[in-house]
Amino acid sequence: MTDTRSNKVYLTRDKNNPTCVSRVLRQRRDFLFVQHKGARHVTAHFILQAVVQPPSVVAKLTSCYRTGVTASKKVGNAVARNRAKRRMRALFRHLEPSQAPFGTDYVLVARHSLVQAAWSELSADFFTAAKRIHKKLNEAGFQE
Repeated sequence: MTDTRSNKVYLTRDKNNPTCVSRVLRQRRDFLFVQHKGARHVTAHFILQAVVQPPSVVAKLTSCYRTGVTASKKVGNAVARNRAKRRMRALFRHLEPSQAPFGTDYVLVARHSLVQAAWSELSADFFTAAKRIHKKLNEAGFQE
């Protein structure tokens, strides 16, 4: 069961690769699937989780990868949570399609220190975490 309206609204084209489309995770079951079936890397400012979808699902996808962000009330008040989510979305915008395997779902979970962290530190942590996540996924045999 898919919501075609939300698929049309949230599709975005990547500037570097016009054929690659990234999509946003919206449903709770998708977040839970990434949490329970995927690999995880914990840093001081966030937790990066990723999973590669099964080949049967990947064949149906029109996107290179899907992303999701979450910030609980432990991060702070509404202003702090929204700032954390904006910063995490900006991190995903810097993720190259060549770095993200086709059919991968990513979830970033904010930690309290993300709001005050320097951008250079966040981006360095993110790219290190992405490399380690992909290595874990390769070792576990999730990718072809």
